[in-house]
Amino acid sequence: MIDGSVDRPRSRVQRTAHLLVCFCLWFAALTAAQALRDVFVFVPGFVPWNGESPRSFFDALSVAAAAGVVAVAIGVVWKTSVRAAAGRFVNRLGLWPASMRQALRWAAVSLGLAAVLWATSQLVLELPGLTSVPATEDPRTVAVAQTSTTTRFGFGLIAPAPLEELFYRAPILALWLALLAEQRRGSRLGRWWVRWLLVGAAAAGSAIVFAARHSGGGSANVAHAAVLAVTATAASLWQRSLVPALAAHGLYDAWAFAWG
Repeated sequence: MIDGSVDRPRSRVQRTAHLLVCFCLWFAALTAAQALRDVFVFVPGFVPWNGESPRSFFDALSVAAAAGVVAVAIGVVWKTSVRAAAGRFVNRLGLWPASMRQALRWAAVSLGLAAVLWATSQLVLELPGLTSVPATEDPRTVAVAQTSTTTRFGFGLIAPAPLEELFYRAPILALWLALLAEQRRGSRLGRWWVRWLLVGAAAAGSAIVFAARHSGGGSANVAHAAVLAVTATAASLWQRSLVPALAAHGLYDAWAFAWG
């Protein structure tokens, strides 16, 4: 675990600046994840299927760098520690295990969640009323099929999951941990029913948008995306870390792109 308690901001201005730095770091990580997805256009034999292009890669990389520069500028102007903000950002999203035991627990949860996602992907195809777009009729599937299995596996493993987990699950986890902090302070926002109401509403909205974004593969794909959203959110809140959901999502996508 990285210590984010060093140089903790004291004044209201510093606390606000600290939050802005954390937001800039999240945005930089998000756009860097977009660049990671787009970098596959430089892999020989890769056929773009979701708008990947050299221009989008360099645009995302530039935006990530700009967000990092803004974070540093805010830190300099308002005299808040960017290093401390980065440490808190990493800690809040649980991106680094505190011990080997925790790392092993995260690995077990990741494998279990990946198995659930695989089993659900098979189950939704058998449910009456749910439809899926035939592979030969989906231009994205046709494009993916023209890429080698190794490249498809690598793309599925590291490309979609970081972007989607940072965008859809990270804010919910950050909200959950912030409300737990309010509970420790004795704030009204920390009351259990307020906490569950706010996080539940955020999780439901995130799941609906996430599922809707996966409507291209038919209603079966939407149903599976909804299950992924719910289980990934639950795993993130349970473990207070984005890592298990991110790893499970990547493992499932690797299988889906390569052999699904």
